[in-house]
Amino acid sequence: MEISQMAIVSTKDLHMKTKELENLWGEYVSGKNVKATKLRNLIYDSWQRCLHHGVDPNQKQTEIVISDSQLKERIQQSQLIQAAKPILDQLSIQTNATSYLLTLCDKDGSILYLNGDKQVLREGEKMNFVQGADWSEKTAGTNAIGTSIVSRMPVQVFSAEHFCEGCHPWTCSSAPIIDPITKEVLGALDLTGIWHEAQPHTLGLVISGTYSIQQRLLNNHLETHLHLLKHYEEAFSRWPNTPMLILNRGLQMVKSNDLLLSQWNKDSWEQIQKTNEWNSLLHHLRNGSEGVSSFEIEVPSRPWKVYMEPIFIPNELAGFLVLLLPKAENDNSLPPILWGDMIGQSQKMKEVLYKCSKVTNVNVPIFINGESGTGKERIARAIHENSNRKNHPFIAINCGAIPADLMASEMFGYEAGTFTGGKKEGKKGRFEEAHGGTLFLDEIGEMPLDLQVHLLRVLQEKEVVRLGSSKPIPVDVRIIAATHKNLEKLVEEGKFREDLFFRIHVVSLTLPPLRERKEDILLLSHFFLQDYSEKYSKPNLFLDRKSVV
Repeated sequence: MEISQMAIVSTKDLHMKTKELENLWGEYVSGKNVKATKLRNLIYDSWQRCLHHGVDPNQKQTEIVISDSQLKERIQQSQLIQAAKPILDQLSIQTNATSYLLTLCDKDGSILYLNGDKQVLREGEKMNFVQGADWSEKTAGTNAIGTSIVSRMPVQVFSAEHFCEGCHPWTCSSAPIIDPITKEVLGALDLTGIWHEAQPHTLGLVISGTYSIQQRLLNNHLETHLHLLKHYEEAFSRWPNTPMLILNRGLQMVKSNDLLLSQWNKDSWEQIQKTNEWNSLLHHLRNGSEGVSSFEIEVPSRPWKVYMEPIFIPNELAGFLVLLLPKAENDNSLPPILWGDMIGQSQKMKEVLYKCSKVTNVNVPIFINGESGTGKERIARAIHENSNRKNHPFIAINCGAIPADLMASEMFGYEAGTFTGGKKEGKKGRFEEAHGGTLFLDEIGEMPLDLQVHLLRVLQEKEVVRLGSSKPIPVDVRIIAATHKNLEKLVEEGKFREDLFFRIHVVSLTLPPLRERKEDILLLSHFFLQDYSEKYSKPNLFLDRKSVV
C-alpha cells in the first residue's frame, strides 16, 4: 500500500485537514488554478475526470439506478457476491461497532451489499448511499468506490477530497476486486464513515478483504477449469474427428485438439489468435454469448462454419464448446444423433437434438418455440426422460386451455375451505405435483399477465403459496416452456412480462416444421408404415418407388 493512496496517516489535526481541503475544493470548483502539488495525484486526476464528465460539484446525492426487483435478481446471479459472502460476514462482525458502513459494489460502482450501524445508515441515505445506488465517478464524482474502479488501485478519500459537496462529511476507503484470471475489475470493497471517525487502517482492512475475495474467486476458477476439461473429454469422445476447443466464460482458450490447428493451417493457438478471422469470430462469440444459447457462425473465407454452445456449472455459465463443422450443399456436419424416440436426420433436427442432449442435466429453464404440431411436448418429455429427474414426475399444463379464473388454483393449489365446492382437504397445484421433476408449460404465451407475476415469484423464490394460505412450500421444479407465438413481439406489445421472458429464455430451442426438414419425410414414412403394420398385423408394407420419387 502506497502513502499516496492514503488520505490520512494520523488522526491528529483532522479538523485542520478538513478546512484545508474545503478551501482547495472551493478554489478548484470556482475555476481557480489549483496546483496538482497541493493534492494527491489520485485525487487531482479524479477531479479532472469529473470536470470532463460534467459532474456537478454541488451535487448532494447520487442516483439510484437499480430497482428492488432488479437488485434481488442481480444479487442472486452474482458470482462476486457468492464468492465474497463469507468475507463480508466476517468483516461485518469486525466493523459493526466502528460507525462504518461496509459495502460491496459491482464493476459499474452500483452498491449490491450494504451493512453497518443503523444511525450511520440513515445518515448515508441523505446522499443515496443505499443498495442499488450508482457510485461510479461519472455519476457520483470522486469517491473511493468509483475512483478505485477507474484507477484499479486502492484509495482512501477524505472529506472535501470528494468532488461532490454532499459527500464532504464522509471518508471512505475502497479497493478494486480484480478477476484473477481475466484481470478485469469485477467490483470494489468499501468502508465508509463520517470524516471525524477517520482511521488510517481502514484502507488496509479493505485491501486484506479484497485479497481474500480474489483468492476465493481463484479457487472457483480452478473448479470451473476442471469442469471445462471434463466437458472437453466428453465432447472429444463423441466427436474425435471434429476440430474443437473449449473457451472459458472470458472467451479464453482452455483446451483444443490438433485438428483445430490443421483446419486453421497454423502451428499454435497463439498464431490463430493473431488472424483477422479469429478476431472477427471473437466479436461474434462475444455478442452471441450474451444470449447464452447455441448458435452458428458462417466463416466466408473457410470451408467450415462454427458451432458454439454454452456450458453450465451447475446453473451458471462456465464457458463454451466450439466445433468447426464442414460446410456443404446438403450440410450433414453434425453426426447422426439417436436420442429418445425422436426421428430425424436432417441438419435442423440434428442440431435441435444435439442441443437437447447437452442440456438434459443442466438445471436451467428451457424455452421451446415452434408451430403447432412440431412436437414441442414430445421434445420436452424426451428431455425429462433423459435427465437426472426422470424418476420424478413430468407434469404438462396447457396455459391456453384452462380458464383464467381457474389457472391460479391449477398452478399453485389451494387450502381446504378456500372455494365453495372445492376439495375438503385442499388440493396440490401443478408445481407441487411436479416437485423433483419437470413442469411443462405449454402455450405460455396465453398466460394472463396477472398470473405471470406469481409465476415469476415462484421461479425466483423456488417456493409456492397455495391460495388461501400464507405458508410457503419449497419446490424443486425444472421449467420447460413452449409456445407457437412470438414472445418477443408479445413483450413489445405489453402482453408478456419482459422479466419473465428472460427468466424462462435461458436455453432456447426452435423446432422446424416438416416442410423445412424434407429429408426426414422418408424416415417418418417408414416409421409409420412399420408402426401400423405391427399394430394392424399387416406385414410387408412398403413404399412404392414411384411414390418415393
